[in-house]
Amino acid sequence: MRTPVKIRLTTTIQQPGTEAETFELWSSGTMTVKNGQRYLQYEEKQDELDIRTTVKIGETEALILRSGGLDMRLPFLLDAEQQGNYTNEQGTFLLTTATHELVASDTRFFVHYDLAMGASAVGEYKMEIIYTEVTS
Repeated sequence: MRTPVKIRLTTTIQQPGTEAETFELWSSGTMTVKNGQRYLQYEEKQDELDIRTTVKIGETEALILRSGGLDMRLPFLLDAEQQGNYTNEQGTFLLTTATHELVASDTRFFVHYDLAMGASAVGEYKMEIIYTEVTS
């Protein structure tokens, strides 16, 4: 069953040698629970592109899939490195996540990870998604 939800996404990015930056996004979407996994789906606009995002949330692993003007597969496994990819008009790039913390509940998803593109460190990320059911 799809449940309508309100979503607040907060991302803090610490790139090497720079101040941390925090971004916030508010959106609406849906939450579906299947086989013990939560699937959060929402849309956002980024650089004039409509991006559809699905976040598959488990106890110790998660997966972010984005499609639209870009395609991205970003997997997370607690205390492990995972391979993903990012595709835009310039090509496809290999991404690596190293997940330090992953917390999932009925209303919150949090992941703290290091991101690399190819052999280059992109930065340290902390992403929190708070989702609440929309009641009529």
